[in-house]
Amino acid sequence: MNILLAVTGSISAYRALDICRSLTKDNHCVRVMVTRGACEFLNPNAFKYLGAEFVYSHSDDFNTNAYSKENKVLHIDLVKWCERLVIAPASANTIAKLSAGLCDDLISSVFLALGDKPCIIFPAMNANMLSHPLTQRNLDTLEKLPNIFIHPTDSGVLACGDEGLGKLPKPEMISEIIPVISFNKSARTILITAGATMSPMDPIRYVTNPSSGLTGYELAKSFLRAGDKVILICGHEVTEKITYLTHLPNIELKYAPTTREMEKVVLENFDKSQVYISCAALSDIEFEVNAGKLKKDQLADSLKINRAPDILANVLSKRTHQKIVGFAAETNTDPNIFKKKWDRKKVDLLIGNKVNSGATEAKQGFGQNQNEYFFIREGVIKEQKVLTKTQLADYIQEETK
Repeated sequence: MNILLAVTGSISAYRALDICRSLTKDNHCVRVMVTRGACEFLNPNAFKYLGAEFVYSHSDDFNTNAYSKENKVLHIDLVKWCERLVIAPASANTIAKLSAGLCDDLISSVFLALGDKPCIIFPAMNANMLSHPLTQRNLDTLEKLPNIFIHPTDSGVLACGDEGLGKLPKPEMISEIIPVISFNKSARTILITAGATMSPMDPIRYVTNPSSGLTGYELAKSFLRAGDKVILICGHEVTEKITYLTHLPNIELKYAPTTREMEKVVLENFDKSQVYISCAALSDIEFEVNAGKLKKDQLADSLKINRAPDILANVLSKRTHQKIVGFAAETNTDPNIFKKKWDRKKVDLLIGNKVNSGATEAKQGFGQNQNEYFFIREGVIKEQKVLTKTQLADYIQEETK
């Protein structure tokens, strides 16, 4: 993706260096524009060492050495090149200029010439400046434009020592969500479960598994990129990256720590979905939960175990129009095991993979970015591929169109 990164005169400007580095590491093409104020906080040439193709100053619209051979108007050239404009950090001054339609430097000229291309803005400033009615008015003005998304600031201790809203979100989070935000709107709702559920025994003990929820996270990103609405139901244990999606358009994040609670949330949302992806690593057992901590003299050689609800089987019995994708996490990838699972739960696509928690041998599947996947249709393995979880998510997104 061609990303035009605009860096303005906020004290958070130095963090744009990490944003640039993360984007280029993910194979995005990045060009950088800096305001006069940004140059007070950093050396713009540093962006070149971090992978940026070009770095432009505030006055380069009037510098013929910055022009391309194809187009002699730099701000128009950059608009034609980019797929989205990202302003991070966006200072109170730049936000005021953009909302008023001023056009006195390269960034403001690009903004006015952007047309309907996406623009993502990450404000960063003192809490009082952010809460000032004029700043809030300016943000409201910009947010009404159909191609603008303004991400909320974080809260915490600011550079000035004050505490409150106004912090720039983590650069890793910014670089992850920039390519995900879509201004296209499809009519589909995608229901995804992610992470691990737990089976409590008493108020402090429970049984679970080491699922990270990374596959569910990548699935959510892939469908959001495509313009779909996503309802992501997270179990007790999920990657912190899930929180990166909290404020994005078209997503609802819900949490359900146990299998029984997850079943309730799934069934509440299943009818309005067009695709259901059972990606969570569900605990399939339940205990009779003791009201207080089990003491040693209360512990026997065994605990009574009950079966937890089978969410996928329940969903299949209620399907009307939905496409359904299931996962089969196994320690043995014998095709007969996958066929038996598909015979019990006839999903549109069953994805098998070998997993191990790491307790008995090398960790596999759980928390890993890559694994071998088996794609089962009509009870037969049709494909077998080694994929990253990002590639797997994109594969599923394509297969469920």
